[in-house]
Amino acid sequence: MARPQMGDERRDQILEAFEKCVIRKGLAKTTLTDVADESSLPRSLVRYFVGNRADMVDLLIDRMIERGDDGVAKLRPKSRPMTTHDLVDFLFDNTFANDVSNSVIGELWYMAERDNKISKRLAAMYGRVIQMMIAQMETDGIGASDRQRRDAANMILSLAYGQASFLDLGLPDMTTKTGREFARVIVSNLSTPSKKKTPNKETL
Repeated sequence: MARPQMGDERRDQILEAFEKCVIRKGLAKTTLTDVADESSLPRSLVRYFVGNRADMVDLLIDRMIERGDDGVAKLRPKSRPMTTHDLVDFLFDNTFANDVSNSVIGELWYMAERDNKISKRLAAMYGRVIQMMIAQMETDGIGASDRQRRDAANMILSLAYGQASFLDLGLPDMTTKTGREFARVIVSNLSTPSKKKTPNKETL
């Protein structure tokens, strides 16, 4: 029986090969045989470590989530608490600046239109990002309500994803810096929670 560490290494090797195949051929046309050839492993071994094609898609989404979590962990400043602006910068400079991830996400979006399971998994993945931003805004005292924070997080995520998509199309004057600056404006313009006034003793 393979040791867990060896299993993880094989799984990473196979998923990396899967990503390359998806970028080159598209998700719909990538087969287990393609992945086996790309990873230089027997097809039977690919199935042993990652299961069937649907299982491999699930693992690929897990891999993207782990990649994002690792990035956030590395993002955390050592000399000060993390801020909402740090998360905004991370979205534009890391999450949506990774060409491999963007290409894979594009393929997953295409498949999500036809596969309800993939659609739900993508929604959950982006939901994690939105919840992270909402929690950070609340920690920073930004936004007068959960609804306002959620709306802001939705708009920032839409801006980051949309800009990355347009960059892939080669549209001129579409720069990450501009999108990030507008996202920061959204955060800066949020109202802050109103503070309850302490009653004056004379009015009691």
